[in-house]
Amino acid sequence: MAEKENKERLVNIGLDQEDKRALWRTIMVASIALGLILTIIYLLMPRLFPNNMAWLNAARTGLSLLVFWVVITSTVRTYDHVRKDVSFIWLVLIGVASAAIGILLFLFTIRIWNKLGDHGAVLPSYSIIGFYTAAGVIASLISLIHLRVKGKKNGNLLELLVIALAALFFFWATK
Repeated sequence: MAEKENKERLVNIGLDQEDKRALWRTIMVASIALGLILTIIYLLMPRLFPNNMAWLNAARTGLSLLVFWVVITSTVRTYDHVRKDVSFIWLVLIGVASAAIGILLFLFTIRIWNKLGDHGAVLPSYSIIGFYTAAGVIASLISLIHLRVKGKKNGNLLELLVIALAALFFFWATK
């Protein structure tokens, strides 16, 4: 009997009321955390490299991507642990939504920072929304591979495949 219920749960990709509530809370907390941390990085990094824009941009980008990776993979893992047996589609959606909303909050906060204080912070272009959304898909998929794939060889192969496809898409898109 329990086996039948488990199969039905895995086939059903819908969410019950508790799943939906947890999904939106997780997305909101992750998005706010991501937007806030990226804003802090963006505003504080110029103090570390005041006279070297090349180092500033490289350090800001590297640290932002690291924080992004940690937040998105943590979000997917947290939701998977909180709501067991949720379909992988929802876990990918949670990563993508957290990435997109977090970046929108970051851009909104930087814009407000400039308007309120006339600080002259250079606004990133809005094309980073698409970049971070695509990166959210990749981070979510790799996190899912670590969560759901049994066997190290299969997981490593799938992870390599996701990274290779992402690299091919990136080079194709930047032509």
